[in-house]
Amino acid sequence: MKRCKNVTCWTDYPFSLLGDASGKKAPIRRVAVLSYDGNKYALVQCLKTGVTQDLKAGYLYRHAGRLERVKAVNRRKLERMITQEQKP
Repeated sequence: MKRCKNVTCWTDYPFSLLGDASGKKAPIRRVAVLSYDGNKYALVQCLKTGVTQDLKAGYLYRHAGRLERVKAVNRRKLERMITQEQKP
């Protein structure tokens, strides 16, 4: 099985630390996936700001876009991922 590292993708999930309001549209951000729990959640780091947050893996997309308009990242790819160290 091929292992993946440096998995990057896009999300429109709200980042509370960046001032996004829950239930409102958040900006589309490029993120690096640091870890995946194998079930539902992934720890991601925003590439622009460096802020990390847990979010649902279903909100990680292959291309820039919003939920249901672009395809989600394949969960098998996340399962094969080599866990990254959190960057300071």
